[in-house]
Amino acid sequence: MEMPNPYTVLDQWLDAGLGKQGRALQGTTPAHYGRDVRDWLHFTETVTGIGAWNATEATAVTWANAPALRPPPQGQPSRRPLAPRRSLHNPARRLAALAAFYAYATHAGHITEPPFNAASLRPAPGDLPRITALSVEQAAALAYAAHDVLPGRQHRGPYDTEPHRDRVLVLMFIDGLRPRQAVGIDLEGLHEPDPERGMRTLTCPVVKGDGTTTYQPSAELWQAIEDYLPHRVDGRDPATGRQPLLTSRSGRRIDSNTTPGRITKAIAARVPELIFEPAAITPDRVAHSPAVLRDHPPTGHRAATAVSPVQRLRADLEHLFETAPLCAATEGGCPPGCERCVTRKAMWARWETDWSAGDQAAYLGWEIPPYDHRQRPAERLLQFHQGRCAICGTAPAPGRPAHTEDHDSATGLTRGLLCHRCRPQADADTGAPYWTRYRQHPPAAALGLELRYPVLGHRESHSR
Repeated sequence: MEMPNPYTVLDQWLDAGLGKQGRALQGTTPAHYGRDVRDWLHFTETVTGIGAWNATEATAVTWANAPALRPPPQGQPSRRPLAPRRSLHNPARRLAALAAFYAYATHAGHITEPPFNAASLRPAPGDLPRITALSVEQAAALAYAAHDVLPGRQHRGPYDTEPHRDRVLVLMFIDGLRPRQAVGIDLEGLHEPDPERGMRTLTCPVVKGDGTTTYQPSAELWQAIEDYLPHRVDGRDPATGRQPLLTSRSGRRIDSNTTPGRITKAIAARVPELIFEPAAITPDRVAHSPAVLRDHPPTGHRAATAVSPVQRLRADLEHLFETAPLCAATEGGCPPGCERCVTRKAMWARWETDWSAGDQAAYLGWEIPPYDHRQRPAERLLQFHQGRCAICGTAPAPGRPAHTEDHDSATGLTRGLLCHRCRPQADADTGAPYWTRYRQHPPAAALGLELRYPVLGHRESHSR
């Protein structure tokens, strides 16, 4: 059997846009996969000479963990030595790209079977690199910057795109949605409060693959959507006939690959001294960050009408921008005793105290159910939670997956249930006292239980 030109197979695969399981690749994945596989073909065909169809597992591991090279245009040989790329690469993603490429080559009849199992070479989930989330301060400052773009509120000069729409988009990321989900929401997907549960919900695409899911937005995000609707440019998706929520100036659905990142960076740059390295702020980083829009609801002695730390922060920032002079933009930094820096440092110290003070972990205010010897330990934990998140106290929205069973990776013991917004913070070094209390004395410990993870599985009762 004559082996085909691997670059020809690569072009056909990119045109098909299929993953390892035969599903369509989404978002920026085709571009990343195409770049990775083109780099692989150059490595095997030109650098090592072994060829893509004769490569081994050792070749793939060496390539996946080596600095990515700059292949010549269209994978042709080059007379000049190649320089490593400066951008970071993801070994797990590169191996996933190989798995998809070889799966396509096999299914299309170009080869009888893959030369090796690339998927088996990927690191275990616990070894995969994690997205670096924003700090609580950065997420809160980004929320402020999103409000600052509105006409009449701008402390940083005019904002010349679509301020109401862009504010909604960034608040969606802060609320936990990913770019594909935010852009995929239609007007028909906005649902007013459910008569039984009293929750506003959104219907949006799932993070990966086909299908939709129901999402419960924060009150602040929903208010931003209502403020945006009168300014929305009307339009319909020609493919589906549905009305996208977020539209361009021409009424089309905004592009999910480039527009979210560009807008997020532009808004982050409005408060550069609060958001560090605006160019490194991406929608995915924002979506993995602390849920500052949710704010942990008042529990225990805190009044239900108390002003949230985020609201206090916004008022402080507005006052700071209006009264304190800007920092001197000199190479050596601000002059000693800069009034703005002193004011800002005191403001952040006060805000961090407000954010971290009090029994903000919701489970600390829950009533512990009476002991019943006939009840299984896992059932007792579920009865205590009643489907609620241990930190913020919210229950899953209708149609949303149950909350996640959280556990201590050091001891292997289950701690409790956390929602998808609070879970990324469980083992992060946020410094918040309520997270320290949660780790030292979680819901399971409060009930006197020692449960070896996993004990809850995917029981329906998580969301009850």
